[in-house]
Amino acid sequence: MVQSVTSSGTAVPAPLVTETSSVSSGLATVLPMSVTAAPIVPLSTPPSQGTAQEGAVQDGRPLIARVNGQPIYLDVYQKQVEQTEKALVEQGIMAQGDVGDAQRAQLRANVLQGLIDQVLIEQAAAEMGITVDDSELEQSLSGMVAEGTGSIEQWLAANNMTMEELRAMQRAQLLASKVIAVVSAAVPTVAEQVHARHIFTVDQAKGQALLERIKRGENFAALAQRESEDASTSANGGDLGWFPRDAPLMPLAVVQTAFALSVGEVSQLVQSEAGYHIVKVEAREENRPLAPEMLLYAQQNAFQAWLAERRARAVIEHYQP
Repeated sequence: MVQSVTSSGTAVPAPLVTETSSVSSGLATVLPMSVTAAPIVPLSTPPSQGTAQEGAVQDGRPLIARVNGQPIYLDVYQKQVEQTEKALVEQGIMAQGDVGDAQRAQLRANVLQGLIDQVLIEQAAAEMGITVDDSELEQSLSGMVAEGTGSIEQWLAANNMTMEELRAMQRAQLLASKVIAVVSAAVPTVAEQVHARHIFTVDQAKGQALLERIKRGENFAALAQRESEDASTSANGGDLGWFPRDAPLMPLAVVQTAFALSVGEVSQLVQSEAGYHIVKVEAREENRPLAPEMLLYAQQNAFQAWLAERRARAVIEHYQP
């Protein structure tokens, strides 16, 4: 999730665990009333562009960065780092020693990237004419109170935030939801897909023997049910379901093989990082509606690509604390 900073410098940290928002089909999130820290995930792209410059000051306040001339204040960044680290420590996620030092370094990088990304989203929203009015904000905050397990005052105290900061954070998240919705709306809801099965084993010799049995006429699904070592699909005869060319969480070798086969055709033994596969294509459709999880994945990819393009075009200046 992204974090923000208002023009006045109000901290807008993102929640550490979020709920799905209907505004953007699960791509954006809303703030929960309790905070649970998530593991630190390495950034796909570095938060810096070039070497950080010596410290800079604007309106009497030190900066950590500028994004297309818009300041990100050092105190905003530091507060977000402290809040996130505190939650991780309280839950026992933060390690000690060298591992802990590496986690803290990654945490700082993640926070800075989140602040930069939110500024980029806010700037894009201004270009698109996207806004969040006060009634939307109040409705969102009211929903938080209704869904929460405690009062907003308790949540603010536990997270060292003011009501002004909470409002700014929620406004930033609602704005991000709207931008994400616009970007993801352009993603096609149909794609070329295949319906395939596979038999998996970590043993190459076993895989070759199973392939020979299929060539001699044994039923593919029945053999997968008895012999496949993929526990998630073996009970269903190795059924992988329908999937597009960019299917997530599936070995690339399996996907590429499936799209290279004709309907009814069985592959040779295919090696992936996990082991060995035999693939059979049951059906193919050129324009099949994407399953909800596949559409969400495509929308997430589209938004990340859009955000990466915004980063690439932005003038981002970094400053030493």
